[in-house]
Amino acid sequence: MDQITLPGLKIGIVGAGVAGLAAAISCRRAGHECEVFERSLFRNENGAAVSIPPNGGRILKKWGFDSEKTQGIQIKQVRRPKGDTLEPMAPTLDFSDIPERYGNEWYFYHRVDMHRHLRELAEDESLPGKASVIKLGCQVVDIDPEEGKIWLKDGTVVQKDLIIVADGQHDRLNQKITGVDIPMQRSGQTAYRCLIPMKDILDDPVTRPLFENEAPGFWAPALPAKGVMCVTYPCRNGEVLNCLIVARKLKDTATGEEDQAIEDWNFPATPEMLEAVMDGFHPSVKALMMKSPEIKMYTQMKRDPLPKMFKGKALLIGDACHPMLLTHAQGVSSSIEDAAALEVLLRGVPGTESVTSQLSQKLAGRLALFEQLRLPRVSATQILTEPIVPGPKFVEMAQKAEARIRQYYQGPLPDMKSVPHSKPICDFFFAYDVIKEAQQVLEVAQRMEEVAINYKSQAQKAVVHVVEVKSESSAAPQAERRLTDMLYQCVGRRKVSQK
Repeated sequence: MDQITLPGLKIGIVGAGVAGLAAAISCRRAGHECEVFERSLFRNENGAAVSIPPNGGRILKKWGFDSEKTQGIQIKQVRRPKGDTLEPMAPTLDFSDIPERYGNEWYFYHRVDMHRHLRELAEDESLPGKASVIKLGCQVVDIDPEEGKIWLKDGTVVQKDLIIVADGQHDRLNQKITGVDIPMQRSGQTAYRCLIPMKDILDDPVTRPLFENEAPGFWAPALPAKGVMCVTYPCRNGEVLNCLIVARKLKDTATGEEDQAIEDWNFPATPEMLEAVMDGFHPSVKALMMKSPEIKMYTQMKRDPLPKMFKGKALLIGDACHPMLLTHAQGVSSSIEDAAALEVLLRGVPGTESVTSQLSQKLAGRLALFEQLRLPRVSATQILTEPIVPGPKFVEMAQKAEARIRQYYQGPLPDMKSVPHSKPICDFFFAYDVIKEAQQVLEVAQRMEEVAINYKSQAQKAVVHVVEVKSESSAAPQAERRLTDMLYQCVGRRKVSQK
């Protein structure tokens, strides 16, 4: 009788942001069928630039992501001047050797350009695997992790072999999976963001010297005593400058009643608001920021690590699971790493005869492996991205941060006193190869499965042998030795029985 080969998993993905599209790409590459549910209609796409370090960039390159088509620009340096005098606050870091050190370039993209190309890779029917179906204007309001059911706002109920929840840091579904409510918290930082045409900057003799004849990279003037830092970098082939101005409260964590959390990334701010934040900065820095045709602001939020990533047929990835602050530019790359791990671990997992079938033992095992691999790493990264403010308590705060991390993660860490973009930090993040790590975890699990199967087989043979000789009292010790030998063999060790 011919063996029936089941198709791949039927997967429902909640959210078509970077994490959701990355999951759709990776899962189609692993042989599965993806349907993505996105609340937005993407009619007025907007956003800021995004930084993709080598650990995320290597994965995108493997997927066929075209950095040239997406108008990416390579980072070559990091300049950190004093905000008031523009004198160097720290030495300029040369990052021109990033590809040699970490196996891939470090790119800046406009988020909209990157998002569109990821969507192409998910939907393109000419690429390997079944093209993903992306349904816009379909808001998911609830899920049932045990049954694999998804409820849409219009009342439609969809059932899948697997649900991947990837709808960002304001996700309301994670409690269905974790069973606990761990709310978002204010980080104590408010961010103002804007995009400025580079032509306007270079045409103005006041702002031109800031970037003229400089290699692309981070330019980050700051006033630490005031708690304000500007982070700028180019995108779209250097035609646009992305600006982020982060204002930190120095005496509290912005939890007072007078501070209203702004969760909408597109909340408008006025030039007067930004000008007040920029008080004390060099006139050329203020002139630069005032060139922005539009300013947005939002409250930077954080959340303690979640205790788990999956339950039944539902899995959390990306910001829905591990929202991160901007300190080490790892939020987007961590989401891409989640998706890359799924490609490795879900490859070869068959679908079911019906989505109403129970969760298969194989899928449950692979989801457990995913959590085992990713949860400690992303929990550590979440805590590492919380900035430690220089000052008298810097060492004490670094020690406390490491103690928090050790509650979740036991692997190697950079020196906790390392500053952003330093070699220990870059080595920890950029050299990490999630595909290699996932393959190793899977290989170990498969060997253990083989041992378990062999153990069961050998044990059955031993029992049969004992039954055959149990009536011969003189042969009983020999049967016992035979059983012992079989059990040792199945775990790869040979015990020489006494004759």
